[in-house]
Amino acid sequence: MPISQRFSLPFALFGMLLFMAFSHLPAIGQPITTKQSAADPYLTKLYWSLNATPVQQRIRQLRPFPVSVVYYQQQNQKTLAEIAPVLDEIKAMGFSGLKQVQVKDPAAPAGLEEQIFHTTLDKGISPWYYGIGGWEPITPELLAKLKINLKATAANMPAIERHPAMVAHQTAMLHKRIDNMSKVPQLPTHMGLGEPGRGNPYMVERLIPLFATWLEKEYKTLAALHTAWASGWAATDSWTDWQGAAATMQGKGIDDFGRGTGQLFWDFRRYRDALRFQAELTSGDFERAMEHYLKYEPYEPKRLGGHQLFENQALNGWDFEGNGRAAAKGGSFYASIHLAHHFFLTDGDYVQPAYMQARLVADNCKGGWPAVWESTGGPTQWSGTHSFSVDSGTITQLMCSYIAAGLKGIGFWTWNSRDVGWEAGEYALTNLQGKATGRAKAASLFAKALDRERFDLWDAMDEPTVGVLHSWENEAVLARLSLGSYPLVTRAYTVDRDPSFAQHYSQARIGVSRALMNANIPFEYVMEGDLKAGLAGRYKTIYLPCMLALPHATLSILRQYVANGGHLVAEMPLLMYDDFGRLNKYEKGADFEQLFGFQIEDFQSMANAPLSLEGKNLFGQMADIAPTAAKVLSRFSTGRPLLL
Repeated sequence: MPISQRFSLPFALFGMLLFMAFSHLPAIGQPITTKQSAADPYLTKLYWSLNATPVQQRIRQLRPFPVSVVYYQQQNQKTLAEIAPVLDEIKAMGFSGLKQVQVKDPAAPAGLEEQIFHTTLDKGISPWYYGIGGWEPITPELLAKLKINLKATAANMPAIERHPAMVAHQTAMLHKRIDNMSKVPQLPTHMGLGEPGRGNPYMVERLIPLFATWLEKEYKTLAALHTAWASGWAATDSWTDWQGAAATMQGKGIDDFGRGTGQLFWDFRRYRDALRFQAELTSGDFERAMEHYLKYEPYEPKRLGGHQLFENQALNGWDFEGNGRAAAKGGSFYASIHLAHHFFLTDGDYVQPAYMQARLVADNCKGGWPAVWESTGGPTQWSGTHSFSVDSGTITQLMCSYIAAGLKGIGFWTWNSRDVGWEAGEYALTNLQGKATGRAKAASLFAKALDRERFDLWDAMDEPTVGVLHSWENEAVLARLSLGSYPLVTRAYTVDRDPSFAQHYSQARIGVSRALMNANIPFEYVMEGDLKAGLAGRYKTIYLPCMLALPHATLSILRQYVANGGHLVAEMPLLMYDDFGRLNKYEKGADFEQLFGFQIEDFQSMANAPLSLEGKNLFGQMADIAPTAAKVLSRFSTGRPLLL
C-alpha cells in the first residue's frame, strides 16, 4: 500500500520524512534487556510491578470493573421516597452504583445525602464509583472469621466475593463508612483530587518562594541556573538570588481559566522549569491527598486524573504520568472523555480517537487501576466545542474502546441530566422525562457483562508490537515555541499560528495511531518513565512522533535499545533541540549520527514548496540530510530522500 494511503492526514502534515534505526550499532555500556524472551515476551512481570502499591495489590485481588452513573437530583425529587424509584431502576439495569450523588436542593433536609447512600447500599449497589473496589481485603483470617471454607486464591475469588457471608460483612463495613464520611477532615482547597485545572508558565505570587526552592534544588548554584537559562545569550538577567530568578515567572494577571500573562523572554529552559515545577507540585499535592484520605479510610480508593488528553500537557502544567503514579498510591487514575469537549483536534471525530484517549489513560498508569470515571452519557447541544447525537451505537463504540484499551471502570455523566442551570438537559442516559433510552440499555448490557467477566478481563494483557513514545520534555519545548518571545498583534498570532505549535506532537501522535490502527498493528503509548524502568524491550518497534527534543538520558536508553536489537522509527522534525532548548548541531560521531546514520544540514518546510509522492502534493516538515551509514530506501520525485 502506498505511504500516502497508509498514513492519515495529521501524520502526513507533521512527519513526512521517516528514518529507521536498526541493530547495526555497537553495544553501549551495560546493555539493557530489549529482546523479548520466550518466558515473558512482553515483560508482563515488569509491567505489573510499575505501580505495585499495597492499594493496587488489594484492588487486583478484588478485580472490580464497576460501571456507575451520576444521579442528579431533580426539582420534583425532593424526598428519599421520590428518589428511591430512580435507584431501583439503576439497580435493575445492572449498574454497579453511583459515580456521584448530586443533591442540589437548597431546602433538602439534613442528612439526605447520607440517606441516599444507605438506601443505595441496601438495594445492593454501591453509592460510590468504585463498586467492590472499596472492600476490605479478603484474607485467610477474614475467611476463617466468616466461616467461608475456601482458600483466598484467584480461582476461588468469584465464589468468595458472591458468598452471602462475605457480601453481608462488606456491606456492614460500607454502612459504617457512610456514617464516617462527615468526620474525615477536608483537604486544603489547593490539594483537591479529581481533574487539575489548566495552568501556564506564569504563577501567582504565593508560588514564587516554592519555585525558588525548587530551582535551588534543581541547579544547586546560581551560575548553573544562569547557564541553563542562557543568560547573556538569549536573556538579560539581573537577578542575584533564587527568589529573584523565580520572580521572573510571576504572572501579571491570571484569570479563572488559568490563562496568564507575564514578561517575555527568549530562552527556553526558564519556561520549561516553571511548567515542570507546577506539574510536580500538582502530582505531589495529589499524592499527599491520597495519603491524607488513606489515614482515615485505608480501604477506600480515591480517584484522580485528567482531561483534555489531546492537549499539550506541559503547557497546562500537567504531568499525567506523575499523576498516574500518585493515583496508584491510593486508588484509580482516570480521565474524562466527553465527546463535546475533548476531541477538538479531530474535529469531533471520536471513533478511533476515543480508543487513543483510553490508551493514554491506561498507559499513564501501567500496572495500576486506570478507568474513565466520566464518560459522555447522552446528546449535547450547547455546552461543548461540538454538538453530538448519542445513541446506543455511540455508547457501544465508546464502551468497546474503553475495554480494548485496558480500562477497568466506567462512569457515566449522567444518569439523568441537570434540570436547571448550565448543561440542563444534556449528557444523560435517560431522556428528558427521566426514562431509560436505547443508549441506557446499551450501557446496561455492558455493565452486566463486565461484572460477569471482570476476573478474566483483569488477567488479560496487551501484546503490543509498537510503543509510541510520549515525552513530557518534548511537549515542553513545543509549549515554549507556542508562547513566542515578543508581542505579535497580528490576526495570525492570536488566532492560529504560534498557539498551534503546542499541539504538533499531539497531531503527529494521532496520525501515527490512526496508521497503526488502520493496519491492525497493536500499540501502546510508552512514557519516558517506562523506558527508565526498563520497559523498552516490551516493544519490537518504538516510534518517535514529532520528537523535537529529548533528554540525553532518554536518548541513551534508545541507543541501547537499538544496540540490543530494537527497531526505532522516527519522523521529521527530529531532535532539533535538547531539553534546554539548545540547537542540536548533528555533529559526526555524536549520539544522533551514530543512532540514525546521517546528519541533518537544515530543516525545511514544504508550506511554500510542496513535494510530491505518487502524484500527490505533500505538505509538512522535512530536512536536508547527509547520509553517513544510513541507506536511502525511498525518494521524493525530486530525488530528495524520503525514507532511510
